[in-house]
Amino acid sequence: MGSTIVAILLGGTIGLVALLLLTLLTAALVWSGALPPSVAGILLTGFAGVCAFVGGRIAVQKGRGPAMPLGGGVGSLLCAVLLVICFSTTGVDGLHGQFLGILLMLLAGGCLAGLLGKHAHKSKKKKR
Repeated sequence: MGSTIVAILLGGTIGLVALLLLTLLTAALVWSGALPPSVAGILLTGFAGVCAFVGGRIAVQKGRGPAMPLGGGVGSLLCAVLLVICFSTTGVDGLHGQFLGILLMLLAGGCLAGLLGKHAHKSKKKKR
């Protein structure tokens, strides 16, 4: 149980850092004029799914137990962190369609990592 929680926290941390870096990159591109603001929301939604998927894959590889709870746990952890940030900064006003899409994409990316994830099995030596 302990390694499962550690794996979820590790995958969630890596996914969150990657999402924050990609959000910073998107903001810089919008600010410089290289990216239209209308495309930024769709891009961030896609980044959310990719980051949750990557974090979920790392959790599946590092943790023990079934892959689906590990990947889903990472997606849920990222959703919870973003919900806390949203409620602490904007309150209920921040819950709009695009933000809900990002939350659903986080869950979907984590669950997809769990569905596709398999542990590396150690090869057993043949007895002679």
